[in-house]
Amino acid sequence: MEGHTRGVGGVAFSPDGRYALSGADDTTVRLWQVESGRAMGAMEGHTGSVLGVAFSPDGRYALSCANNGVMRVWDLSRSLPAAPAEEEYEQYINAKVLVVGDTGAGKTGITHRLAQGTWQPTGGSTSGAWATQWPLADSAGRVEREIWLWDFGGQADQRLVHQLYMDRATAILLLFNADQEDVLPGLRDWQVALRRTLNAATPQFLVAGRVDAGFKASRGRLQAFAQEQGLAYHETSAQSGAGCDLLKEELKAAIPWERLGERSSPKIFKRIKDEILKLRDEGHVVHTFKELRDELWRRLPEDARFEDTALRTVVGLLDGPGVVKELEYGTYVLLAPEWINAYAQAVIRTLRNTKDELGALPLRSIAEGKLLYQSIGRDGAALETKRLPEREERVVLGEMERQLEERGLCLRQGDRLVFPSHCGRERPAIPAHPAVFVSYAVEGYLDDIYATLAVKLAYSGCFELTDLWRDAADFVTLTGKHRMGIQLNRENASVGEITLYFSPGASVADQVMFANYIHQHLESAADNARRLRHYVCPKCGTPKGNPAVLMERLLERGDQAETICDKCEARFSLWDDLEQRFASDDVRGRVEALRAADEVRLDTRKKAKLLVLEVGARITSAGQRWWEIPQEEDDGIDVMVEFADEAGNGIGKGLCLQLKAGNSHLEKRRDEREVFRIKKPRWVETWTHQPYPVMLVIGTFAEDEDEGRRGKERLEFADVRWMEITSVLEREKAKGPVKQIEFTGSRLDMSSVLEWRRRIVGS
Repeated sequence: MEGHTRGVGGVAFSPDGRYALSGADDTTVRLWQVESGRAMGAMEGHTGSVLGVAFSPDGRYALSCANNGVMRVWDLSRSLPAAPAEEEYEQYINAKVLVVGDTGAGKTGITHRLAQGTWQPTGGSTSGAWATQWPLADSAGRVEREIWLWDFGGQADQRLVHQLYMDRATAILLLFNADQEDVLPGLRDWQVALRRTLNAATPQFLVAGRVDAGFKASRGRLQAFAQEQGLAYHETSAQSGAGCDLLKEELKAAIPWERLGERSSPKIFKRIKDEILKLRDEGHVVHTFKELRDELWRRLPEDARFEDTALRTVVGLLDGPGVVKELEYGTYVLLAPEWINAYAQAVIRTLRNTKDELGALPLRSIAEGKLLYQSIGRDGAALETKRLPEREERVVLGEMERQLEERGLCLRQGDRLVFPSHCGRERPAIPAHPAVFVSYAVEGYLDDIYATLAVKLAYSGCFELTDLWRDAADFVTLTGKHRMGIQLNRENASVGEITLYFSPGASVADQVMFANYIHQHLESAADNARRLRHYVCPKCGTPKGNPAVLMERLLERGDQAETICDKCEARFSLWDDLEQRFASDDVRGRVEALRAADEVRLDTRKKAKLLVLEVGARITSAGQRWWEIPQEEDDGIDVMVEFADEAGNGIGKGLCLQLKAGNSHLEKRRDEREVFRIKKPRWVETWTHQPYPVMLVIGTFAEDEDEGRRGKERLEFADVRWMEITSVLEREKAKGPVKQIEFTGSRLDMSSVLEWRRRIVGS
């Protein structure tokens, strides 16, 4: 804020924090708009230096005092916008309701019936998840209430990716097709999948759909199931409307509106919200924040141009039920974030249809949208599903990949993204199968438990993933390369056994660390996990008895527990070296330290991925092409940029980018110079032998990295700068080994991208 000509003597903020007063030695008092920094007026009249300023409690007047003993009161009514009248404010509240169930349960039909009061026939099965607005006509007084109904696809292989949008639900409708006989297994599987992401207190309804077509399911068993699970039971027909009115009333009454909290907002917020929802209905999916704001300004010409804070507030209100989402990079706002789920489902379909069944896809094919876009019609035939335009699709695909990795549902291996729960390769027979020494009886959503376990082990820094099979993963220790692994044996979708095995030669220390790491993961990820030990006689090598019985004896008697070999009758202790180490505080502490290090690595990977997407968004805004280099192939280059012609076609010239996310990559000297240390000497050779100029890109945060996310949901870069380093390194190499360079980067934005295009390509 600039305007005073001499030193400032006092500053004050208005009660609502939107405005500021300042007084100075130049005898003036100035009024400022805080967000924009714009001066709104100067009050003149003092003849001495102004020492202090203050607002009145209602913000309509200012008080100032000068060094000559004079105090003045200023009327701000002409400088400040008129205060909205009481009737210009209203209350707004929304709720998110999930509509789930197996394919053919009638979820889409019941969604339309509840939201619109009409029957609407549907074509094929739901792909992904889609949100429908249900405004409540009986909202009381000035309180506007609405429900967003999320219709989730019912195929079993969709449930894993549904977790991307199941959070913050306020009620659940669990549907089944009344005209099918055996529906309880599917209902129980959905219950397990829901428990992974929802609060146990969330109201749930068990809803029979399509009762007009018949009722083959057992009412007695269904009602017993509903009572056992604490579900309200309803029978409905979306086509005829039977039972739907009662369901509507009970659903509205069950939502804990008072806990959701009413938000007071000017009526302009409602007009902004309504226009955003119109944009959704018209098919708009991706806008930058500026594009969205400018479009809303155009659509609301009768209103004064609202500030950015007003739009951000509305986006936040709609983010609660998942209707819109402001991404953490590129200033993008997704007006229909359910497309993330739809594209995630396309990834799963593609995995299911790969011939090698490796559960992996090339990163490049995901980034370029080379996926299987199909749903299944009522007749079982494949139907092509809609895709987004290329620019919007790339944004959605990037966010989808980021969310899947953050949730631990997949991991990167070389140039592939690997999904442990979707590997279909059968494990070949192993003549000498490694010995199983411990197993876990687990209950919970097995796909999620197994996928996140395999991913965390692979990223732990202690074990290397070597092979992935159907429900099995092989690892080796980093030292000695001794083999160990996990295998999931399913009883059904929610009950199974995870066994741990080791090859001969694996040390007791490695075995205990591997087992303890898995133990701590299962304690947090599974609904229930019961540890079982498997013993062999130390004298003759014969496997011993029932693991459950042996574990009971071990828990009861501790270091006094013993058993007898069934073959040679030798007596041996169950409190062996493995158990002693497993129970030690030292081992537990090491595993806890390992898991803490995992969180640091996860945060580092998140920052790195966000910087890739942030840089990509800025390159895309300049109309140029880019692609990410897989991490395992990273030899000092993270992103390749290819300049494009006016038609968007690559022209064979570009830039190579090395990305670094975080404040620690720059060392600030006393003279304010910034230094980047080159930690890997081979990078110098790599950077000086690229086909294009190499740009070092550094993204920094407003706060120290250790503080960057504390108390925040969003992780935002305060600055992203870049500089060309090829010529710098060539010059410095002539003097000897290069260990550091002075970083003098400029802001990376659309203008600077186009400037580099002009330098390399020409006009």
